[in-house]
Amino acid sequence: MKNKKRFRRSTVLFYLLTIVLALIFLLPTWWMIISSFKSEAKIFLDMESIQAFVPNTFSLKAYSELLGFYDIFKNIVNSMLYASIMVVLGLIVNSFAGYSLAMYKYPGKDIIFLFIIAMMIVPVEAIILPMYLVVNNLHMLNTIPGYILPFVANVMNIFLFRQTFITYPKELVEASKIDGMTSFRFFFQVVIPTSTSIYITVGVLTFLASWNDFLWPVMALTKQKMMPIQVALNAIFSDREHIFTNHTMAALTLASIPVIVIFAFFQQYIVVGSVRSGIK
Repeated sequence: MKNKKRFRRSTVLFYLLTIVLALIFLLPTWWMIISSFKSEAKIFLDMESIQAFVPNTFSLKAYSELLGFYDIFKNIVNSMLYASIMVVLGLIVNSFAGYSLAMYKYPGKDIIFLFIIAMMIVPVEAIILPMYLVVNNLHMLNTIPGYILPFVANVMNIFLFRQTFITYPKELVEASKIDGMTSFRFFFQVVIPTSTSIYITVGVLTFLASWNDFLWPVMALTKQKMMPIQVALNAIFSDREHIFTNHTMAALTLASIPVIVIFAFFQQYIVVGSVRSGIK
């Protein structure tokens, strides 16, 4: 009986601590959203009190003025397009590579896997300039293929798929071959339907990486009509003539909506996919 009471107390304490920590981490996001509906003067007036987190005023003026200065929805659509293409191509290429490393035996497979592990510690900044030179020499700057193709293959995503696919029983693969099922048919009819969580996990991670990317878009996309949201935000933050704090908060709020929606719908799959792939 005492053990049960202790367990309940520890469980309640754990959940209370978790809620408190969650609220602390959510406070900056909440302040950002609330500030986007306030005037510039009101934001700084409430800054040093709890009123900074209280929605005591509600005005869409910052949003209307922001949209009058910048076509931010065009930039959001651009980012959605780039990220969606990156997700589709990335899932195909990286899952095929991970499946090959997990299921097949061929010369040099272990060396390739070690190379993939080694590449995971190489920062993108170390290869961004050679990548730019290659894309420039191919005359693919300011094109969607030139922007997307260099980042379709991702060593981290290949590793995640490999770690998931390697858990499949070898007997299942052998049984499928005895039944006359080809490797492609087994992959599409057995592997993919039973690996939904890792596909969603990798898809979400790929989408977020593309959505938040700034360095490569600045180098590869110089035309204003092709700019993704992160590059547009930098231009907005630099405009001190028209843009003020409430406009900045409004722009950040609009840019955060897709990310919040994706996490709200797919968070449970991300947890399951991470567990299955062996991530702690």
